[in-house]
Amino acid sequence: MKSAYILLLLLVFSVAVGAEGTAAPGQRRTAEVGGIAVSVTLLPTVQSSSATIDFKLVMNTHRGSLPMNMLNVARLLEKGGEPIPPVAWSGGKGGHHLSGRLSFPASGTASEEAFTLMLQGIDGQNDLRFEWTTEGGV
Repeated sequence: MKSAYILLLLLVFSVAVGAEGTAAPGQRRTAEVGGIAVSVTLLPTVQSSSATIDFKLVMNTHRGSLPMNMLNVARLLEKGGEPIPPVAWSGGKGGHHLSGRLSFPASGTASEEAFTLMLQGIDGQNDLRFEWTTEGGV
């Protein structure tokens, strides 16, 4: 009986951990530049009329610190449009490890078939671009 209870707890814990911040397969992008590893995951929208497009952003380095303010560094690029700044960042601004939620206004983007997340000057000089293609919008 005790082993069945422990198995049930492990199953519940693994489902809860696996559901946190996951997106559809193929929606995660990774890159490394100047000793900084970056992982970006397009998070699923709650509904098609969602006010924001959200990304989970994780950055790690052991060559210094990550002092950048993601509100100044990140831009969402639409085909033929002006770069869109984020409306919110829930992560920190420094250290060796940053992670948080980066949110952009969904207005106009939700109908786009492709868009790019650009992170400017991640290692002090290089830009990173993460591209997504959607079917009928995000």
